[in-house]
Amino acid sequence: MSAAGRVASGAVSHATRAVLFDFGGTLFDYADLAAAQLESLEVFGRELGLAAGVGELARAHRHATAAAFRDYLPRPYYLHRDFFADAVRGMGRKIGTELSDAQLERWFAIQHERRARDFRLRTGVVETLRELRARGLHLGIVSNIDEDDLHHLIDRGELRACFDSLLSSEAAGSCKPDGRIFALALERAGCAPGEALFVGDSLPADVAGANRAGLRSVLLWHRDDKPPPADGAQPAHVIRTIPDILGLL
Repeated sequence: MSAAGRVASGAVSHATRAVLFDFGGTLFDYADLAAAQLESLEVFGRELGLAAGVGELARAHRHATAAAFRDYLPRPYYLHRDFFADAVRGMGRKIGTELSDAQLERWFAIQHERRARDFRLRTGVVETLRELRARGLHLGIVSNIDEDDLHHLIDRGELRACFDSLLSSEAAGSCKPDGRIFALALERAGCAPGEALFVGDSLPADVAGANRAGLRSVLLWHRDDKPPPADGAQPAHVIRTIPDILGLL
């Protein structure tokens, strides 16, 4: 079936007892934090007296983050604070600066403050979660994120009461697409893999991992300029917005 044919493709054929969600990129959009990221880079560069402007810093950070992602993705487990630290160090090296541990800590403090200020959920998230709970489903978060960041953002979004289980990769000792984090999430949900939907925005981490673990994968694809890639891991369903989940049940 084509990607277009899978969009809002009707009710799933299995009994569903749980809906598990990725967090970043799924329940909130990283694009909403773009201004905070640029402001953080500008403040950081100014405080350190870096010659590079915010545009150069942004390009360096983007390239360094992509390189770190390629390095870390095959690992079954890592702390995201290490991943992000390596990305920032890589940014520094691209502009000819070796950043100290103290400078890294300052970067995280600047970024944390501005991201918290601009954080917001995607449209319809809370209403959809409430409806899913009203239908008696177990709702869980399964996120590649460290414990402190997960709980900070859950509270910023006032989501704690919406979920039955919250599982970070740090708590699981496993990062998607590794199978252990999915197995622990299913154990908490008390259901078999085929009784759970997994909703995420990443083909290599969310869809590939869920598929291998036997969950029914749902890709959140909100781009209008192109369809999801036809190569690599393929989801069972594609949705455009979070409320579209309700049409799969």
